[in-house]
Amino acid sequence: MSSSSAPPPPEPPAEDQAGPERPQFLRAFPDDPELRVLVEAFERGNYRYVRDEAEKLAERTSNRAVREAARELRRRVDPDPLARILLVLALLLFGFLLLWTYSQGPR
Repeated sequence: MSSSSAPPPPEPPAEDQAGPERPQFLRAFPDDPELRVLVEAFERGNYRYVRDEAEKLAERTSNRAVREAARELRRRVDPDPLARILLVLALLLFGFLLLWTYSQGPR
């Protein structure tokens, strides 16, 4: 066994006061009090609040950057369209297999 120690982990950048866990896209958002509330809700996982309030903020703000950031947060909490399609297809396949199995009768 060697007695060399591993180098210390790198320090987070000074501009990232929320810690290294913060998503990269949030760092480019403008500094706005109402947007900050949405970002905090997003980081805590309160996606219902983000879903309900993001579009309202986008409609009432005059700042284009805040509007785009609010809509970006809303897009980030919406389900992936491909996942929706695959879920519907899986349910249809399950229903078909269930009906087919029961239509075969006992053997």
